[in-house]
Amino acid sequence: MAAIWVAFGTGKNFMYLDINAICYALGKDRSTALPMFHSFTGCDTTSAFFGKGKKSVWEAWNAYVEVTEAFNNLMNHPYMTVTVNCKEFQLLERFTVIIYNKKSNLDSVNEARRELFSQKNRTMENIPPTQEALLQHTLRAVYQAGIWATSDHCEQKPPTSEGFGWTLESATKTWRPVCSNLPVASQACSGLIKCGCKSAMCTCGGRCSCKKARWKCT
Repeated sequence: MAAIWVAFGTGKNFMYLDINAICYALGKDRSTALPMFHSFTGCDTTSAFFGKGKKSVWEAWNAYVEVTEAFNNLMNHPYMTVTVNCKEFQLLERFTVIIYNKKSNLDSVNEARRELFSQKNRTMENIPPTQEALLQHTLRAVYQAGIWATSDHCEQKPPTSEGFGWTLESATKTWRPVCSNLPVASQACSGLIKCGCKSAMCTCGGRCSCKKARWKCT
């Protein structure tokens, strides 16, 4: 194998990195998995998990090495169809839980969200995304990793990014990331607010939860 060196940094921090030595230290499986790991944890075209830099997600990888199988499968099968029920996504979902709580034994990000929010007083910004949001994020990561995985092809023919966590806005002809296909929380949860008026003609006062939300009394 030819020796590969990469010039990195500027000024006093400039250095040459021995890529062969790095790959040898990481091993074949991790070296192959790196592009998918990078796209999943945040790169130029995919978002990172809030407050989770590369150092912390690398530590999560060390704590949950089983996710390497998912990274490699997605690299070996570019643009693979990913669903919430496939093994690769389930491994990535568990990995996401570990990113936010290394001691958790949960497999579901939805359950981890509830636990961290209700029991550990985490803010909304510091809990995992919903499963649906994670799926859309994973699809974007798979698409980007697929481009990298086929970068040695003389003519790349990637599929349309529609359906890979992106959608084309018809009005502006620009691509927009799909954050989630679930209804907006403020709309979905509106049915949970109820004042319980007993009379046909509501005479609720200022304590009425419906009136506080500026909705018709239920």
